[in-house]
Amino acid sequence: MMHGPCGALNPKNVCMQQNECKCRYPQSFNENTTQGKDSYPVYRRRDNGRQAKVQGKMLDNRWVVPYNPYLLRMFNCHINVEVCSSIKAVKYLYKYIYKGHDRASFRIDQPDADGNIDEIKKYVDARWVTPPEAMWRIFGFPLCANDPPVLQLPLHLPNMHRVAFNEQAHLTDVVASEKASKSMLTEYFKANQNHPWARNILYKDFPGRFTWQKGKKYWKERVERYQIGRIVSANPSEGERYYLCVLLNHVAGKTSYEDLLTVDGRLCGSFREAAERLGLIEADNTLDDCLTEAEQWAMPCSLRRLFATILVHCEPGDVRGLWDRHFEPMSDDYRRSHTCRIEVEQMVLLDIRGMLQSMGKDIADFSLPCIDDAFDPTEGEAREVIEESNVDFDINDTKLASSLNLEQRVAYNEILASVERGDGGVFFVDGPGGTGKTFLYRALLAKVRSKGNIAIATATSGVAASIMPGGRTAQSRFKIPLSCDDGASCTFTKQSGTAKLLRMASLILWDEATMTKRQAVEALDNSMRDIMGRRDRPFGGKTVVFGGDFRQVLPVVRRGSRDQIIDATLRSSHLWKGMRQLRLVTNMRAHNDTWFPDYLLRVGNGTEEVDDQGNIRLPEDICVPSTGEGDDLEKLIDHVFPRLDDNMSDPNYMTSHAILSTTNDNVEKINIRMVERFRGEEVIYHSFDSAEDDPYGYYAPEFLNGLAPNGLPPHALKLKLNCPVILLRNIDPANGLCNGTRLVVRGFERNAIDAEIVIGQHAGRRVFLPRIPLCPSDNGMFPFKFKRKQFPVRLSFAMTINKAQGQTIPIVGVYLPNPVFSHGQLYVALSRATAKRNIKILIEKEKEKENAKKQSGKPKKRKRPALSLQTSMKNIVYKEVLTG
Repeated sequence: MMHGPCGALNPKNVCMQQNECKCRYPQSFNENTTQGKDSYPVYRRRDNGRQAKVQGKMLDNRWVVPYNPYLLRMFNCHINVEVCSSIKAVKYLYKYIYKGHDRASFRIDQPDADGNIDEIKKYVDARWVTPPEAMWRIFGFPLCANDPPVLQLPLHLPNMHRVAFNEQAHLTDVVASEKASKSMLTEYFKANQNHPWARNILYKDFPGRFTWQKGKKYWKERVERYQIGRIVSANPSEGERYYLCVLLNHVAGKTSYEDLLTVDGRLCGSFREAAERLGLIEADNTLDDCLTEAEQWAMPCSLRRLFATILVHCEPGDVRGLWDRHFEPMSDDYRRSHTCRIEVEQMVLLDIRGMLQSMGKDIADFSLPCIDDAFDPTEGEAREVIEESNVDFDINDTKLASSLNLEQRVAYNEILASVERGDGGVFFVDGPGGTGKTFLYRALLAKVRSKGNIAIATATSGVAASIMPGGRTAQSRFKIPLSCDDGASCTFTKQSGTAKLLRMASLILWDEATMTKRQAVEALDNSMRDIMGRRDRPFGGKTVVFGGDFRQVLPVVRRGSRDQIIDATLRSSHLWKGMRQLRLVTNMRAHNDTWFPDYLLRVGNGTEEVDDQGNIRLPEDICVPSTGEGDDLEKLIDHVFPRLDDNMSDPNYMTSHAILSTTNDNVEKINIRMVERFRGEEVIYHSFDSAEDDPYGYYAPEFLNGLAPNGLPPHALKLKLNCPVILLRNIDPANGLCNGTRLVVRGFERNAIDAEIVIGQHAGRRVFLPRIPLCPSDNGMFPFKFKRKQFPVRLSFAMTINKAQGQTIPIVGVYLPNPVFSHGQLYVALSRATAKRNIKILIEKEKEKENAKKQSGKPKKRKRPALSLQTSMKNIVYKEVLTG
């Protein structure tokens, strides 16, 4: 079916509203089906030249309405089929499936002789049944169904459960009855006493393993089909009943109410206290406790940084109270060398001010003591300028220039010549992974800084920024707005410290620029032309160096098609033609294996030979045989993490091994298996979840706990000592805490995590992380504003391919239960390793359909699955972005 001509072809079409097609036709050409807004598909629409004449107009694939040929043939009518996995799909289904029958309302207000209205009789008299419903009931058709069945589990405080009895029964006999003292909850406690093996089952999951014997009132081990349990929800306004619900949703194996109230051997006085001690609900003094816990082992400087982090990210209510209670530990180092309390206080405040400024905040925004200008050693100099002027460069980096290869030497000389002339120039260093882009950057930065000049080092991703001396994310350094449209500018002003820094800079470096949208680069260009007063020169006449690889994953464009993604890249910007192209080709990682770099380039360029199904073939020696069973993943883990038990405390081992996959679900699956293998006691941190625009508590806490938006840590964060984690937010970019920074956990407290940075220039630095409020980056993901307060980390034994972009990981595993789905993903996954011998790929074999039928009344004997070496894989490459 074709959407009839509209728009310029037929402006009078009924689908036109405000000069636009309400169905958004014509659509854009799209080579592959991709996922769009709210998980709706953006269908494949190939530009193959095929056209059809409709209403006298020639239409192509952009006008085709989504359809299913099988259903069209079966029902001989048009059926629109959409795949959607967001919360809005559930609302849509409820709207149309559970609307119910038509109803009419009327009132019967006829009092009796005494003037009373019998509401029950009125309700009975008002009932009516429509003919369709009457027919349905007469024929005995089912009115509703629920599969699997859901058992509603009662929730009640001690001795406050419901008891059903005959109205003629004597209340004394009712109370004395043994059945009256029983409920599903009390018998759940008793079942835990009688069945030790069941003590790892939560109350809500009990109906899956036990069945409730209603007449006798006890739980019996289940032998029939599965059943789901659901605890009756409670609202926070219900007090102790709500906190009992929280405990039952998280704590298993308890044998009584008293056992449920016992935490670490101590009997709590209330369910709220027990939930607080277990970290299941947020206590009123959480931030106070976080600082108190850190004081036991943290140095004063680390405490001040933690205090600044709390001010910026944790929304404290009593800032001055926190300051007064923790001033002494935060000033311990200054008090040893200064006796004047006022002087010590000013030094602490100045230190905290600098930390707040590096996080993009002003100390004047918080209720802290005022800073006396007489104690300020900066003499009004901008914080940004001081930071960049004080960046240390390794003396060994100044010697790197002598080790540059021919291609690097050409780029090095051209860029430095532009810096020395001072007349500006824009360069793009194009190099695949392993060609030494970072090596070149370090040589350039050291040369400029050794002469006392300012060189600004930035990158699109936090990981790429962390490996450069003084590196920052471009977003934070240039104050680029999160939502950047055509013609936008950065958010700093002409009088700001950022503007002063940019005017003083001799060199600006932006790595991984291929990952960002062109609008972000153009926003920096607009702002620099403005602050430099040179509208006719790109970037106001400054020397700017961009670097990256268009073979890697391209910028993410929401609600966009392939054409829009390509249009968002730096190559499509008006600035691109004015950039001097500097190409690095020689791979510096694999001198002894020249085949692998050449193979990577063919994969990245989309020139590797494909089979009849459009798949490329991977080298057999890097593929792990697959049986389609669960132990395939265990084999991959053994390849990537050999001798794990012997290297658990070695941070270099943890950061030099990783498994990459396409989706967060796959990554979470691998991380759970890895942390189970890891030795040590497991610590679980639960998040505090809330729906901010839900004053009546419509969204139950257990529902919010089950949400897993992209970019947020899980509700139950499971960690062990020395396990690797990755940071999910920009906490303090100037000091290495960027989105993507890899750390190793070194200590646990109830309200703080002690971690060590293990990658980049800040490797070895110990940091203390508090819980911070986090919201999904996509505001339209849920029909409410969702907030999760949790430690901003997740396990990093495995990570998504997109997250790994910009990192070099010596030993890499790639887990592909599903094909890659975006440009450059396969190339990025393969190119993270330093050599072919250091990479293993598992392409899962599809499980064969099992025959459910039984022969001769006996189950069919299951055969051992055969090993299969899966070596073919889809490779998605947008060639136009490589040559456009």
